[in-house]
Amino acid sequence: MAAEENKQSSQMKFTKTDTEYNMKSVRFLLLTITAMFIAIGLLMIILGNSVYAHYHSFTFFYEHRVGSYVTPSALCVFVGLALLIVSVFGFFGSLKRSTCLVNIYAVILTLVFIFKLVIVCMAFTMDAETLINSFDIPVWNFEDPEVQAEVDYLQSSLGCCGSNDYTDYIGANFPSNRSTVVASKLVNGDLISIILPASCCLNQNEQFCSRMWSTGCKRALANVMVQNAIVIGVLGVSVMFINLLGIIFALLLARSIRKMKSEKAMMVWKIKEQMIMARQAEEEQKKEQPDHVYITPPATSLA
Repeated sequence: MAAEENKQSSQMKFTKTDTEYNMKSVRFLLLTITAMFIAIGLLMIILGNSVYAHYHSFTFFYEHRVGSYVTPSALCVFVGLALLIVSVFGFFGSLKRSTCLVNIYAVILTLVFIFKLVIVCMAFTMDAETLINSFDIPVWNFEDPEVQAEVDYLQSSLGCCGSNDYTDYIGANFPSNRSTVVASKLVNGDLISIILPASCCLNQNEQFCSRMWSTGCKRALANVMVQNAIVIGVLGVSVMFINLLGIIFALLLARSIRKMKSEKAMMVWKIKEQMIMARQAEEEQKKEQPDHVYITPPATSLA
């Protein structure tokens, strides 16, 4: 009887080890992908903040026109934060072997995947011509020094001049405190002198500007935003691929955990059933055996 119980115990131990082998492999892969999510989330936050910090002052030229314009850099930061928060479910679900947490992790990853798909579509379909119509660069607003400072920073940073081009400044009356230069350009076949802001000139220390920026600031700003959107879109495609792997491994891990718990419960139930059947067989065997009365013979005397 004891030998049979030891045999059953060894069989249960072997089955448990064999079942957990696949689960541990999937759990290791899921933890690896979750760690990658944390690294990618931090990278997306850093990238989004860098783009936003570098071009934050340029929002002055479109935020009052389109309201709370959602830029790809802001969405990039949001997705990075979401990945960091979602990774908590993956770690705790994998370590605690919780089917509920792992399933929640898979569902949230699916929602994040859909959201990132929308961001990638927005990034790759961003059109410069559409953005140009959303910008408003008040180059003739000479009364507000803050506006002029923003315009000068935009022109010197992006290498542009005027809203559409340098001809926007023809006939402009600049205030006395504005740094200006004189440039000669052919306009409609006539050589004319144009007074431009110093930020329109490549060499801003000169009184006469021999080389100036010819691109309009609307076009330059739209091109910069499209380039940044493409970078964020490529990064988003890479993250989506890893995200898809995370969903697959999370579902596999949840399935393995359920299978392991079911097999363990089934094995315990079988062992208990066998033990009950063995006890019943032993009791029936005792009932079938006749009662024996043993009479001790009297001790004989040698005397």
